[in-house]
Amino acid sequence: MDCSKVLLPCVALLAIGGFLTSQQKIREAAATDIEYVRHEIREEVHGLESWLRHPHSKHHPAAVDDAGPAAWRDLGRDVDLFLKRVERLEASNLETLKTQIKQDEKKLRVAEHRDQTTHKTHTRHNAKPGKLICDGKSIQHEIIYWKDVPGDMTYESPITPHHANHDQKYLTFEYDAGGWNNVRMGVECVVVFAHATGRTLVAPPAQNLYLLGAPNPHSQKRKLGFNDFFVTDRQCSESSTAPSRDRGASTAWSRRWRRRDATPPRRRRRGRMRLWRYLKKSADVKPEYSGQVVAMGRLNPTAETKAKDAEALKKQAAGRKVAAYDSKAQNARHVHFPAGGKHRLLNHFYAFGFFGDPQQRSFYRRLIRDSMRYRDEIQCAGARVVDAVRAHSRRLGNDGTFYALHIRRGDFQFKAVKISAGEIVENLRGNSIIPRGALVYLATDDPDGVCKGCWANKKPCKDQLGVEGCPKDASWDAFVRNGWHVTVLRNYTEATHGTNPNYFGMVDSIVCARAAVFAGTWFSTFTGYIHRLRGYHGLGEETYYHSTGKVDLARSPKSIGSGYSREWRIGWTDDGGANI
Repeated sequence: MDCSKVLLPCVALLAIGGFLTSQQKIREAAATDIEYVRHEIREEVHGLESWLRHPHSKHHPAAVDDAGPAAWRDLGRDVDLFLKRVERLEASNLETLKTQIKQDEKKLRVAEHRDQTTHKTHTRHNAKPGKLICDGKSIQHEIIYWKDVPGDMTYESPITPHHANHDQKYLTFEYDAGGWNNVRMGVECVVVFAHATGRTLVAPPAQNLYLLGAPNPHSQKRKLGFNDFFVTDRQCSESSTAPSRDRGASTAWSRRWRRRDATPPRRRRRGRMRLWRYLKKSADVKPEYSGQVVAMGRLNPTAETKAKDAEALKKQAAGRKVAAYDSKAQNARHVHFPAGGKHRLLNHFYAFGFFGDPQQRSFYRRLIRDSMRYRDEIQCAGARVVDAVRAHSRRLGNDGTFYALHIRRGDFQFKAVKISAGEIVENLRGNSIIPRGALVYLATDDPDGVCKGCWANKKPCKDQLGVEGCPKDASWDAFVRNGWHVTVLRNYTEATHGTNPNYFGMVDSIVCARAAVFAGTWFSTFTGYIHRLRGYHGLGEETYYHSTGKVDLARSPKSIGSGYSREWRIGWTDDGGANI
């Protein structure tokens, strides 16, 4: 391995080698010390025995001090004291040595664990269902896909083993300027990067996000931040040291981070753009990883693993450029990810970072599945709506089964996918996929079916109906004529009562993930994320559809690709194709 390109794995490897060498030297020195003490004892005992056998020797105490029996008593006392002193010395040396060896052996086991990183104890077979707390009570529900995997909470990246001062290196980032799911994709990438490199992740301050900003019904606030969306107890530490539950990386909020040595001047804190400019200027490294694969390397590579890694990396890159995580990035105290241009992380986390060890790859897929899930408030609202939709289905005479469509219109820039309900019915082959009488849940930004706010060619659709991107009939009447019962989120106000309106799109994704069949909008990252959620639930491509001309491509069980507009199977499976 070339240490100039992948510094840290080489350093870790050299450190482990040096540690093994030092253990050998300690053991050799200890054996020499023990043998020397034993040799001294043998020599002294041999001398005493000689004196006792030859009482008239000039070296015998009785010959020097003719005091009779007193001299012999003194000699016996001296011999006893000498032997006791030697015994204490030997015992002390042995206990000290044993303690040192135990401590060193413990360190050696830790080093060997980091070296191997086989993750054998972190198998999915030992996983337990995740927890969901609703109204103060832990509940079991079909929406729960996350798991509690033994060992994952204390897993340390072998690329950057944990050390006491790991939170003195920081990773800051900016939210993507696009829609929510573009933001989410970038956040997932930086979480994996921070954990793998052992950095404190500094979340941006709450801010206005694109297409979000409805007032919170409880606090009336409009600005949103990291902890407004994601479960944070698995990543966060409010202390300045490593978190007790997750040894890989800690998450520090910018307020605490500013109080420390990374504090920007007060004038730089006023306004998001000023803060971004300051961070860009002060950061040691601003990675340019947009559209690339970041190769993290592997400890102790062999000729066989090098060949396998090269093949796996080529497959994951899918024609993209490969960037090595180098010494400059590792030595940087402050790494900052801007949001735009060559810095933009518009990529899926599993396609962004490459790890040589397949078990490590599986760990990071589980990390995002289990730690980067929506917070309980969102999940509980989703659970209530799923229950309400199933109850609705049963009232229609069905068994609770429902189907779901994601139909994106509004500001969506891809005109070709903004189509009428009639075209969607044709694409789904009439009733061959969704039967007559079925309840169909629409996750849409156009619940009224009027295409309000739809634009094409930089003009509103109301002035150019019939052109591409502006369906002549924007209603959902074709669904009804096809025998479907159509429903949308606003029909379940009792289930969503008190829920922050900014969460409604996320609730939609939770509901769609539980549908018997799901058809989405081509090139939509929202649709893609639903595909991944369904993958977490064990639902494959056979229940996943896209628009005309894309059906076979979108449903292909291909494991990995370079595109961000859809999700790929490695997001929820291991290299063998089994669910993580």
